[in-house]
Amino acid sequence: MVSSKLYNVDLSDTKTRIVLGVAAAGTALALGGAMYYMNSSSGESSEPQSDTTAEQQEKVEEKKKEEEVLVETPKLSMLEKADKKKAEGNAFFKKNDYNGAINCYLEAVELFPEVNNVEKSHCYQNMAAASEKLGKMDDVVLYCSKALALNQKYIKAIQRRATAYEKLCKYEASIKDWTAVCLIEGPEKAMKAGYMATSDRVLKAYGDQAAKKLMASRTPRLPSHTVIKSALDNIHMRDFHTTASPDSLEMMGDKLYVQILSDIEQGDYNVVPDKLDKALEENPKKFLNQIRCLRGIFAWVMTDYVTAISNFDAVIGDPKSYMRLKVQAHIHRGEVYQAKGDKNRALADYNHAVQIDEDHPDAYLHRAQFYLSLEGLDQAIKDLNKSIELDGEFPAPWTQLVYGQYQMARTMTPSLLNEVFRNLGKMAEKFPNVADVFALYGQVLQDQRQFSAAEEKFEEAQRLAPDNVTYKAHVATLKMMAENNFDSAMVLLREAHEKDPKCDFVLENLGMIYIQKQMYAEALECFKKALELVKTEAEAAHLSALRIGIQCQWEVCEEYNVKPVSMADLQDFSQMMPSPQG
Repeated sequence: MVSSKLYNVDLSDTKTRIVLGVAAAGTALALGGAMYYMNSSSGESSEPQSDTTAEQQEKVEEKKKEEEVLVETPKLSMLEKADKKKAEGNAFFKKNDYNGAINCYLEAVELFPEVNNVEKSHCYQNMAAASEKLGKMDDVVLYCSKALALNQKYIKAIQRRATAYEKLCKYEASIKDWTAVCLIEGPEKAMKAGYMATSDRVLKAYGDQAAKKLMASRTPRLPSHTVIKSALDNIHMRDFHTTASPDSLEMMGDKLYVQILSDIEQGDYNVVPDKLDKALEENPKKFLNQIRCLRGIFAWVMTDYVTAISNFDAVIGDPKSYMRLKVQAHIHRGEVYQAKGDKNRALADYNHAVQIDEDHPDAYLHRAQFYLSLEGLDQAIKDLNKSIELDGEFPAPWTQLVYGQYQMARTMTPSLLNEVFRNLGKMAEKFPNVADVFALYGQVLQDQRQFSAAEEKFEEAQRLAPDNVTYKAHVATLKMMAENNFDSAMVLLREAHEKDPKCDFVLENLGMIYIQKQMYAEALECFKKALELVKTEAEAAHLSALRIGIQCQWEVCEEYNVKPVSMADLQDFSQMMPSPQG
């Protein structure tokens, strides 16, 4: 028989207290079981203690409640915590607490598991949006770049970064991002969403900025023979002519001037600038202002604007200058200001030229060309008619007049088209030996998609002026439009470039052919060379924008693995008709 001592439990015993304590910290069942075990096994009857039992029961209930509180709430996953932080960031953003939003989004990024790159990119993009609200464009670029490192084709992030780059005047980076948006989304969607219009705006800003920088830093150089001849054909050289022979003149500077006129007449333009400088050093007496004016004209075509304006100022300010020479000085100083983008000063000079001599046809011709550049067709046509009235045998205002009429017919009054063709026919009869007349005729016919007739006119222009490579460039453009024959066009343009490497018009068109054939490196090289030759800021801006647009497209296609746009999306060749003196 088991000894009863085994059941004789002393509740004051330490071990017993420990057992009870453990039971109390455990479940109610464990506590109840321990108590039942001790009371029923002691061998001694316990006194009824109803109050004590009730208290114990109450304690049991309290312990249950404590245990419910002490049981740990199930842990949130890292993804759930991250989503919660992101939601808090959204709430801060809605309350315009953008710094608070950024902090929450940053915490969310750190909480998202490595595999959740898309969610992380969304947080970074939201941080960029908040930074944009705070006007911190550098932070916008930073956070968008982090988003795109995780999610490369995230349009919203590319678009926001492009906008930030534009506000930071980092136009090249902005153009690249807008190009990416347009190529990823596709031309149709990009057009509807306004992305292309925005891209064009940034391209223009870049072009203007790049042009000013280029024109301010470039080294003066003689342009193409074609460009110089075109400039001289646009003025009455009779204002500079003299019947004097070198032997009849006393001063060496005056003798050199007579030689210079002969060089110009023979088309030997390369020697003219140095001879003009030499003539000025020799202190001419009789032809000082003629030399100054011609030096200004050659400095202008060489884009040496400082030298040009200095010489024109000297002619205008000299009381000994005769009236027609002052007109020429005002006209060409106006051209310099126009090339520099100073339209107000340009127009002021053209107006002064008219005021000085109301009967000088060149004053009206050049003011008309200024209006044509601004699409002021009505005023341009009025001035051109006046120039023709004053000298109907000078071909330049005729070609400009028909060009202006054609632009009006295309844009405003289609009924003028018949009159344009009548005037083209009259002009060809009146000036059968002037190549520019037939070149303009060909351009109009080409624009009207009368390709066979256009080719005949271009061939006639080439026959009359074989050294003018722009006519061959027009034939190349025609081949592209009429036959979609880019290989033939490329051959023609390469031939033209070999004949006259300084013709920027040929280089630009050759670059466009290379683009169509996806020969981007060759295209960019053409545009780079052409930029070294243009003579106005407007031309430089156009080519700069074209070059950076192609460069960005090339980079985006490789970086994002997207297809380039077609030539039809890039530029409609039917819109590429330049001014006759272009």
